[in-house]
Amino acid sequence: MKIEQGTTVYHAEYGKGYILSITYKRQNNQLFCSFGKGNYGFTTEKALRSGVEEITLEPHTGHQRGAIPSEIEQALRELFTGGGDT
Repeated sequence: MKIEQGTTVYHAEYGKGYILSITYKRQNNQLFCSFGKGNYGFTTEKALRSGVEEITLEPHTGHQRGAIPSEIEQALRELFTGGGDT
């Protein structure tokens, strides 16, 4: 896929947006993205293509980056609060 001004991108928190401008660099182009309502973000072309940063080419799925799965969160809560069946 060609990355150019106007390409649709997705932010983990802000949702759907687009590339507003591109600063061309020899190794890795820098991208400035707009997500509406005054929400903006910067990324690089390599990071965008990798799909693991908060700005991606595909919509984000259920888990946000850095989010703890509910099963692990529950286990930690029980460990630290002494909760659970006794």
